[in-house]
Amino acid sequence: MLKIVFSIFVFLFFANCTNFFSPFGIRGEEAKKQLQEHRNNLGFVSFLGILSGSISSTSYSSNSNYTCQRESSAITAFSTPTTGANFNLPSATEYVDLTVISGGTQYFRSNQTSASLRFTGKILKTQNTSSNAICYYTASAGACGTTDLSGLGISSTIGSFMTVDSGQCLAIRCTETAYIRLKQYSTETASMATLDSVSGLINGPYIFEAITRIGDRAYYTMESFDRCKKEITNFALIEIQYASFFSSQLVEVGNCNKPNSALQGLSFNPALTSSLQADACDLEPVNAVGF
Repeated sequence: MLKIVFSIFVFLFFANCTNFFSPFGIRGEEAKKQLQEHRNNLGFVSFLGILSGSISSTSYSSNSNYTCQRESSAITAFSTPTTGANFNLPSATEYVDLTVISGGTQYFRSNQTSASLRFTGKILKTQNTSSNAICYYTASAGACGTTDLSGLGISSTIGSFMTVDSGQCLAIRCTETAYIRLKQYSTETASMATLDSVSGLINGPYIFEAITRIGDRAYYTMESFDRCKKEITNFALIEIQYASFFSSQLVEVGNCNKPNSALQGLSFNPALTSSLQADACDLEPVNAVGF
C-alpha cells in the first residue's frame, strides 16, 4: 500500500513540475538567451535602416541630388510684376510649393502676414528642375498689393532662414525654371521622429521577457521553441519592411524641406514588435517524462 501511495506521489510531483532535466527539451535560461539573440539580430537590420534614414535627413542641404516629387497643388509664377498675391504663407504644419515652368523673369507674391514668422525655403531637384537654380526674395510691406515688383530690390538668396514680419509680404524673383518649397522654420529635424524607436529598442528585451514569463529552470518542448522563433521572425520581417518605408519617409522629409507634420501618423516602435512577438511566443513545458 505504501509503495502505491509513494508511486502516486512521485507521479504527481513530476507531472506538475518541469524543473528537472529533459534531454528532449530546452531549459528556460537557454531558451531566453537564444530567443533574445535571434530578436537582436533581426532588430538590428531594422535599426540600421532607420539610422541611415535619420542621418540622411539631418542636414538642410543633405543631398542636392535627391529627386523630390512635384505636387499638383504647386503655385505657378507670373511674369507681370504688378500682379497681386498668388499664394499664402504656410502654417507650422504645412508647406507651399512654387514652380517656375519657363525662363525669363518670373515672380511670386504672398498675401500679407499678421504675425512675424520665419521660413525655410529650398530649391528642390525634381524631374524637370535643378537644385542649382537660384531665386531671390524680399520681405516688406512694399511688396504687398500690386506694387511693381520689378522696381523692388529683390536680392536675398532663398535659404534656410527668412523672416517675414507682421504686415509684410514675401516676394520672390526667379530667372530660370525652378521648384521652391517653403515651410515655417523649426529647430526640430525629421530625425527626432526616431526617438521612440531608440527607446523601443532599449525597452524591447524587458517587454519580451515580462510577457513571455519563461522560467529559467523550467524545460520547454523544442517544438514550441522552434514555433516561437518562427513567429519572432515573421513579426521581425514585417518590422523590417515597415522600417524601410519609414526610413524613406524620413529621407523625403529631410531632403525635400517638408515639416515634421508630414510624418504624422507614421511611427516606428520596436516595443510594439516586442509585444507582438512575446504574445505569439507560447512555450509549452515538457510533460512528466520530459517530452
